[in-house]
Amino acid sequence: MLLTKASEYALLSLIYISSKSTPCDVDTMATELEIPKSFLAKILQNLARDGLLHSYKGAKGGFTLAKEPSAYTLKEILASAEKK
Repeated sequence: MLLTKASEYALLSLIYISSKSTPCDVDTMATELEIPKSFLAKILQNLARDGLLHSYKGAKGGFTLAKEPSAYTLKEILASAEKK
């Protein structure tokens, strides 16, 4: 099975976020994962809208997982990442 870039980036970003103890901002993630910032922001917004991430605004804002990593399914991640 081939993954689209959106799906690949969604999986990479969730793995990255799961390894952090504080909210992760888009700028840092885009730089460290070498993903275009605007594309990553759209993917993360979809994941947050679908309840897979929590989104926090402000200077110390960013994204955190909405549930335990083991509770995620590949199907829900890919479905959310592929929304237009």
